[in-house]
Amino acid sequence: MATSPSAWSVVTPMLLFSCFCLLVGDMLFGYDTGSFGGILANPGFVRQFGVYHSLTDKYAIDSLHTSLLSSLAFIGKFVGCLVAGPAIEWFGHRAVFFGLSAVSFAGIIIEITAAGTDAGSGRFAQFIVGRIIVYISVGLVEVDVTTYQSEIVPAPFRGLVVVSLQLFLNAGSVIATGVNKAFSTRTDGLGWKAVTGIQFIFPVLIIFFTLFIPSSPRWLLSKDRDHEAITALRRIRPKDDGSDDKCAAEIQAIKEALQEQVHKAPWLDLVRGANLRRTALVIVYYFFQQTTGQAFVSTYQITFYKTNGYSDQAFTYPVINSCLSFLSVIPGMYLVDKLGRRYSLMITYFFQAFWIYLLAGLGGMNHKSATAKNTIVAAFMLYAFSYNMGGASIPYLLGSEIPNAAVREKTQALGTSWNVVWAFVTNFVIPYMINNIHFGVGWVFGSISVLAFIFTFLFLPETKGRALEEIDAIFAVPFNPFRPAEIHYTDAERRIGQLEGEKAAAVTSVSENIDNFTHQGQKDDF
Repeated sequence: MATSPSAWSVVTPMLLFSCFCLLVGDMLFGYDTGSFGGILANPGFVRQFGVYHSLTDKYAIDSLHTSLLSSLAFIGKFVGCLVAGPAIEWFGHRAVFFGLSAVSFAGIIIEITAAGTDAGSGRFAQFIVGRIIVYISVGLVEVDVTTYQSEIVPAPFRGLVVVSLQLFLNAGSVIATGVNKAFSTRTDGLGWKAVTGIQFIFPVLIIFFTLFIPSSPRWLLSKDRDHEAITALRRIRPKDDGSDDKCAAEIQAIKEALQEQVHKAPWLDLVRGANLRRTALVIVYYFFQQTTGQAFVSTYQITFYKTNGYSDQAFTYPVINSCLSFLSVIPGMYLVDKLGRRYSLMITYFFQAFWIYLLAGLGGMNHKSATAKNTIVAAFMLYAFSYNMGGASIPYLLGSEIPNAAVREKTQALGTSWNVVWAFVTNFVIPYMINNIHFGVGWVFGSISVLAFIFTFLFLPETKGRALEEIDAIFAVPFNPFRPAEIHYTDAERRIGQLEGEKAAAVTSVSENIDNFTHQGQKDDF
């Protein structure tokens, strides 16, 4: 369903500001991820935190300490993701934005002050603690930003806005690449401290921007602060909406649609009724995000370049790859609302499988021609392009829009925590898999991509253009990919969809029966 001209009429400068300014939090994650490899290789960092080897007359950081620096940060992200859900429910998105900024400040300070005064005098354990704390803020960001966006953005634009987090994440990574290059030759401590200290910019911006954004109207409604919810909605809707009292009508419709579900529910409700299917979908797609080959491609490409005659381009090609990844998010932002979540994911998984199977096939050849090698280089880049078009970002969108309002934050928190677990597992096992079967790893991850394609076709209903409360009706009935579902919307749910700018008449794949839904939908959900 294309976005209609009437839908664009609800977009205001304050809505755009509220949606995009806080994505600097995702830039923090992208910057930290992109800069850390450069910090590990920075001569000044190695001199302060490494061990002197008399045979080589050089300082070096051994593989154990490198592994600890890389892996233990996941503990912080896991904690941040898991804590984010209850924290948002209790204190609201704005309070959590302020809180995660303070956590980020603390972590960065601990990292920088871990430096010693002489060679080999850096406090390694302190630096790890700092990274763990920084990653707590990263985990909080992932849940807070996506759930906030999904609750304030009108349905026709929700996909574009939430998926844009991947654009900002990649932008942070590209910035980190340039900063690393600028300080890569510094042999004193200033180089790595500067790269680390630049991260202060992101929490400062988050605090500044949060001062001006409204609270989520749906969160205010969950706290029985109806008048404040209307006021907050008026700040992000066109002025004529406020004067015509459409915002009050929308809040009332949301309250009617949610009924007893307007308040937050306990963790156990994630697996009750229709919520079980929704929770399972969120968890599965976060699993696919980490296990369809992206870690293999990012890990193995530099090794391939160095051992197959591309040594001079071993660090240039990954930069090109990062730029392509950044650009590929832009068409993905459009397609997710144009084609929908299902088709965008199916296209993504198809091409991910194609490129990674090509890598496995050509990479397994004993004698590779120049054409084969060049094709492998292209496949590395095209895989990253395909992955960033949808497989990387749509799971965040599904995690923020599929769950019922009563458990939205908790479901996203559980999903992102699960995502961290699989990120750790894949990053831990891939070096061993590469050492044993080399490009054969592609057959494993390509097959998971095929599985993801089939799973999406069979089990994921389409949610594009639907208000969050309308999605409750979609999950109140079984999904069958071979015939349109008979979805019964309440009058309140349909009014919300219309007030958010999308006309219900534009949807031709469903049949509406308002009279029968109210009791049946609640029975199915709880």
